[in-house]
Amino acid sequence: MQKSFIPTTMKVRILSVLAILILLAGLTLFFEKRDPLFHQRDLHHEFVLLQGHHSYGFDLVDPVQAPASIRKSVIRGYQILTDTHSYAPQYASSQLSCTHCHFSEGDTIGGKNNGFSLVGVPTAYPRFSSRDGKIITLAQRINNCFERSLNGKPLPVDSQEMNDILAYLEWISKEVSHLKNLPWLGITPLKSTHEPDSIKGKQIYQSTCTACHGADGAGGGKLPPPVGKTIPPIWGKDSFNEAAGMSKLATMAAFIYWNMPYQQASLTENQAWDVAAFVLEQPHPPNQRK
Repeated sequence: MQKSFIPTTMKVRILSVLAILILLAGLTLFFEKRDPLFHQRDLHHEFVLLQGHHSYGFDLVDPVQAPASIRKSVIRGYQILTDTHSYAPQYASSQLSCTHCHFSEGDTIGGKNNGFSLVGVPTAYPRFSSRDGKIITLAQRINNCFERSLNGKPLPVDSQEMNDILAYLEWISKEVSHLKNLPWLGITPLKSTHEPDSIKGKQIYQSTCTACHGADGAGGGKLPPPVGKTIPPIWGKDSFNEAAGMSKLATMAAFIYWNMPYQQASLTENQAWDVAAFVLEQPHPPNQRK
């Protein structure tokens, strides 16, 4: 049989092409390390953020995607946010969990039906707190939530629970850790100048909200860990206290408008104001920090 062979000129061409491909691959890796925006300019991602003249593409990440060195801590932090009363019972006196305000444990970019986002929140701290009258750290902000929104006690800043929560927040924020002033943090306030009417709010609550939160506002649906109480109490002894952010009428109204009914937010801005006024007229635990 006649042996096949590749002409020398063709071998040279093949080797030249391979050399060029290797060089291009090396340059790509070089520029990705030198320029953090390089790989982010490929916008084949779930989300795109525009800041100034730059476009940033990114994906949300899950706890189980964390590297082995921090995965256990990240997952513990996720569990605390999922069912705070079960995983941090000594610090959370209410039947509320972080996820009742931060839907999907904050692993969203906010907006309709997503609650308060926590993606990127580490980039916002330390920051000045008008309520505290000083610059506070993220750990201090977390403790404000435990003391007010969860009507509980502050976590020791060096505790495993605090370290786990911080590890979780830093992990879900890894894709945007180099950015500032993320537009989805906090909640978009309502523009309506409607005068809240708690009587109308009670009527709306009875027709729209009692199916989940109950006529007594106590919520329900307690399931085994890690799910916990699936429907939060919005007033009464097991709810947030009078110093919580949700006790502010404007915050409560905006949260209701953007998120209620759950996963089917459909109330008008005026209706949200009215329901918020009614809910905040109901009893809540006193501020324990007085």
